[in-house]
Amino acid sequence: MLPIVAIVGRPNVGKSTLFNRILGQRQAIVDELPGLTRDRHYAEASWSGRSFLLVDTGGIDPSSAQPIQRQIVKQTDYAIEEADLTLLVLDFKEGVTPLDVDVAERIRKRGRPALLVVNKMDTSRPESELADFYALGLGEPLPVSALHGRESGDLLDFVVGALPEVEPPPADPNAIRIAVVGRPNVGKSSLVNRLVGQDRMVVDAEPGTTRDAVDTTIKHGNRTFVLVDTAGMRKESKVHDPVEFYGITRALRAVSRADIVLLVVDVSREPARQEARLAALAGERTKAIVVVFNKWDLVEDPTTTREAIEEEFTRLYPFLEHAPRLYVSAKTGAGIAKILPASERVYKEYARLIPTPELNKAVHDILNRVRPPATPAGKQLKFYYAAQTSTKPPTFALYVNNPRYRIKNYVSYLERGLRERFGFQGIPIVLDWKRSQ
Repeated sequence: MLPIVAIVGRPNVGKSTLFNRILGQRQAIVDELPGLTRDRHYAEASWSGRSFLLVDTGGIDPSSAQPIQRQIVKQTDYAIEEADLTLLVLDFKEGVTPLDVDVAERIRKRGRPALLVVNKMDTSRPESELADFYALGLGEPLPVSALHGRESGDLLDFVVGALPEVEPPPADPNAIRIAVVGRPNVGKSSLVNRLVGQDRMVVDAEPGTTRDAVDTTIKHGNRTFVLVDTAGMRKESKVHDPVEFYGITRALRAVSRADIVLLVVDVSREPARQEARLAALAGERTKAIVVVFNKWDLVEDPTTTREAIEEEFTRLYPFLEHAPRLYVSAKTGAGIAKILPASERVYKEYARLIPTPELNKAVHDILNRVRPPATPAGKQLKFYYAAQTSTKPPTFALYVNNPRYRIKNYVSYLERGLRERFGFQGIPIVLDWKRSQ
C-alpha cells in the first residue's frame, strides 16, 4: 500500500493548512476556530515522483473534559499507529507547550519515524530561536509557514526521504464509491462504523459532528467499496456557520464523486423536505441511490410502521419509486448485512449495457402498447431506433422525427416501460432524444 504520513498536533497549530499546502488544493476545512478537524481525513499526495497517503487529524487535547475530545484522541492514536511517518506540527509563536510534550511522547512510544514541523514562521529567523523545540526529542525542528508556503518544498524533501520504499497497489477500477448522506444526526457515521467493523468515525449525539467527508475503503467478498461519510446537510437558508458550509460543500463533492448515494433516513423523526432535496441532488447528478431507514430499533410496531412508510414513500418521494429501501439499526446491527449486497446489485444495474436489438424490441413493444399522443398542433412523434450510448447512468439515444413532438407524460410512460422490462432498480435513466437525419 501507499506509505502513510500522519499530521498530528494540538488544536489550532495549522495542521489542516499544512495538509492543504502539501496537496496544493483545499481539501481539509480550515478556519480560525480551534478543533475543527475531528475525523481523520485522507488524500493522496506526491512529491518528486513519490506518492503517499496524507492524513489530517483533529487537534489533540487529552486533558479536555469534553467527551468529543476523548474520541479525537483515539482517532489521533489510530493515525499514529498506522503511519509510516508522523509530522508533529507546532506553533512557533506559542513555543513548546505541555500539550506538545504529551503528543510527542505518544509519537515516541510508537517508535516510527517522525519529523518536527514548526509552523507559522512567516519570516526568516535565526536558528537559535528554534532551540527550545529540540527538547521534544524528535530531532531537528523544520521551520515552515503552511499559510504562505515558506520552506514547504524543503519539508516535502525530508518527507519523501524518510518514507519506506513501498510499491502502491494497482487501483481497483471496479471499486464502488458510496456517498453516505442524510440530515444531521440520522446515524450516518454509526452506519459506516458498522459496515467497516471499527470505530472509524467520531460518533457523537451532537448534530453536525461529521464536518469533512472521509473516504474508507473496505472489501466485501470479491468487491471493493469506498465509503464516504459526509457532513449532515440542512437547508442552505439555515446554514450560517462558514465551517458547516464547507462541510456541506464537501458532501456535495462526495456525491459528485460517488457511484451510489446511500440516503440515510431517521425513522424516529418526521419526514422532511431535506430528504427529498438530498434525493433530488442524487438525481440531478444522475447517481444510483439506496434508501436506508435507520434507528429501526426505536420502532415499537415494525409491521405497521413499515406499511405506513411504503404507503407514503411514493407520495413524499415520487422520483424514488424505483429505489430499494432497507430497514436497519446501526445501533444493534440489524439489517446492516443487507446494505453492501443491495449496493452491489444497484451498481450492476448502474453499469448495465443493453444489447441494441433487445433495446429496440423493448421500445417498439412499449410504443405499440400505447401510441404517442399528438401535440396540440397535431404533430405526431415517430420513433425510428434506439441505442445505448453510455453507462453509469444508462443513457439511451432515441432517434425520432422531431424531439419537440414528445410530451412529458409520454416520456414518463416510456421510462416506466423500460424499467418494467429491464429493471434499473435504484438508478436514473437518461433519455437523449435526437432528430433522425
